[in-house]
Amino acid sequence: MVSKKWSEYVVGSPSLKRALVVAFILTAVVPVVAIGFICFEFLKRDIVCSVTTSNLALARSVAGEVESQLREPMNVLRHVAEIAEMRSSAPTGTLDRFLESEQKISGYFDSLFVLDRRGCVSHVALGQREGAHPEDYRGLEMSNLDVYRDARKACDLRWSPTFISMSSGEPTMTIALPFDGGTVLGNLSLKGLARIAERAGNGIVGTVFVVNRKGRVIAHPDHRLVAEQYNLGNMEIVQRGLKGEAGTFRYAVGGSPKLGSVVRIERTGWAVVVEKDEATVYAPVRRLQGIFLGGLLATILVGIVGAFLSLGRILRPVSCLIESVQRIAGGWYDFTPPPASYREVDDLAASFSLMAAAVREREELLRERNEELVMTEEELRQQIDEYQKSQDELSVTNQTLQTTFGASPLAMVTVDRDGVVTMWNGAASRIFGWNPEEVMGAFLPILLDGGEGALADRVLATDRSVAGMELTCLRRDGSPVSVSLSAAPLCNVREEPSGVITISADVTDRKRAEADIRRLNAELELRVAERTTQLETANRELESFSYSVSHDLRAPLRHIDGFSLALLEDCGDSLTAQGGEYLKRIRSAAGRMGQLIDDLLELSRVSRGAVFYEPVDLSRTVRSLAAELAEAEPTRQVSFEIEDHVVVNGDTRLLRIVLANLIGNAWKYTGRNEQALIRFGATEIDGVRAMFVSDNGAGFDMSYYDKLFGPFQRLHAATDFEGTGIGLATVQRIIHRHGGRVWAEAAVGRGATFYFSLP
Repeated sequence: MVSKKWSEYVVGSPSLKRALVVAFILTAVVPVVAIGFICFEFLKRDIVCSVTTSNLALARSVAGEVESQLREPMNVLRHVAEIAEMRSSAPTGTLDRFLESEQKISGYFDSLFVLDRRGCVSHVALGQREGAHPEDYRGLEMSNLDVYRDARKACDLRWSPTFISMSSGEPTMTIALPFDGGTVLGNLSLKGLARIAERAGNGIVGTVFVVNRKGRVIAHPDHRLVAEQYNLGNMEIVQRGLKGEAGTFRYAVGGSPKLGSVVRIERTGWAVVVEKDEATVYAPVRRLQGIFLGGLLATILVGIVGAFLSLGRILRPVSCLIESVQRIAGGWYDFTPPPASYREVDDLAASFSLMAAAVREREELLRERNEELVMTEEELRQQIDEYQKSQDELSVTNQTLQTTFGASPLAMVTVDRDGVVTMWNGAASRIFGWNPEEVMGAFLPILLDGGEGALADRVLATDRSVAGMELTCLRRDGSPVSVSLSAAPLCNVREEPSGVITISADVTDRKRAEADIRRLNAELELRVAERTTQLETANRELESFSYSVSHDLRAPLRHIDGFSLALLEDCGDSLTAQGGEYLKRIRSAAGRMGQLIDDLLELSRVSRGAVFYEPVDLSRTVRSLAAELAEAEPTRQVSFEIEDHVVVNGDTRLLRIVLANLIGNAWKYTGRNEQALIRFGATEIDGVRAMFVSDNGAGFDMSYYDKLFGPFQRLHAATDFEGTGIGLATVQRIIHRHGGRVWAEAAVGRGATFYFSLP
């Protein structure tokens, strides 16, 4: 009867083999397909993101390279302006030769012009391709140029929109820089932008080009677009870039989809575009898609075939197990296990064998259970005894805590979850004024900044302690009291928050002392401000006095020098030789005093005004100063060793004054050397970068070092080396204004080395 029912059950059940195949498809193939498609989409997104990121990085790199290329011509123009300002009174040919030399050496400008105060050309240097003569421009008025007016109005460097040069056929823009006495104009050739675009475009399947603020092409691999000033301002990507929006966008050009990245060049307002065909960008994605789909289909087919082949072998031990189970169902408990197979099937066979043995051992198992119950009862009795002992210990601990709570000098208060006071010690009564009988079982009467209820809610909500919170509370009589409060949550036996304990210390006296300190600090700051105002007033009066003294002293000096010269010229024949020598000494002394006044004014000027920090190429400045000294004294044999690319961050004008004094001193004190050597460079001393100027001249005695940088201090006789003793004081003041340090090393007859460091 049992066997018949078993057979009916087996016939009416679904096939395990079919169910396993379906389960394999649902649990293995379908997730693999889904995961494969998800991975493909992520990979596709990564490829697109990589392309857009690389395009945008290339555009930023080109923008940075363009800005870097424009920076040096602007520095050259500033240098020309400085020289033009210094040589405004020099002969015309001298400044023209300098402009021609600078135009040829730098190679940035097609032409350079120096305009006078009225905007007329006073000096000019033309490139070889200009096809004109400098005399054609000299005297020409250029004040009507927009870039000239913008530069004069702003008192700073300005540039014009780009245009195509008639002489070179290259994109060009005019840069104007005003200076004291005129303006420098330069026609800057932008042909280098095309080389940057072509170089950036090498190695990518796309195009790199640059447009100006109006959207016209100024750099493109196709030079015809540059020559025609082709307008791309109607393109959306160009419009976005000119507005300052950097990114990668999709758009179409002539019906062809494109993927482009754009970056704006902040200095000029131009835009750099890196453009690629969208079909080229997505070609690797389409190839990857085909490979992925083919591999996925082959994997699914192989998996299904393998599942059908392996399931037959897997289910054979199961059939043997079914036969054994049918025998157990018929009353035969001696279980015959199937042959060794898979671990799960073996475990199932062992379970059936144990089940048959368990039926016979049921009574014995029940007896063992009774014995275990007796042992459990004894264990419970022992646990009850231990619980009673722990209660006694807890009572002692509670008594100790009550004593500590009452004797504490700090105000200790506990409240439940509703804010009702459950404990209140004596210190709380002394600080806040309420007796325990008045507050126990009532809501906490203390009014805190922000509310005591808010503090309790925050501690209970976050289950975190609060320490060192300073609050202002009210005593019972309404007077305020400042307390330093700490709070922590209290938990019941089930580790659930049941309330909050607060511990407060009276800090009213400390707060009052802090208020006094703040008041004294405020008074001190007011006194410092008053002293600062007085000092600024004294400085302004000193500047006014310096100007007045210098102005009032110059007139008598000019009279002394003029009348002495007139006396030599008109009455020289009637004077004795000694009288003529006296007049020459008078003129020399007047000249030295005039130079001394100039040096004092220079020392006063470098002590005032703001310091404008920017990168300064000291090597370039030293070369310029060396060229000026060599031109002034062409008969001297002086060798210069100048280290390249010594760049610091500081004020260009002030640092030029420093180098002019140091190089000038080296030139002066090597005047008696037949083979003079002056060196400039940078070194590291005690871990600090220091610049130096050294010479092989007269040197000085280091025992007089403390007088070296003082005003009017000279370590050589005026008859040996002329000077006023102000130069090194000026150097020290400029370096100190930069936050740096200056020092020197020397020996008599073996030259001197001056060092200075900048932060």
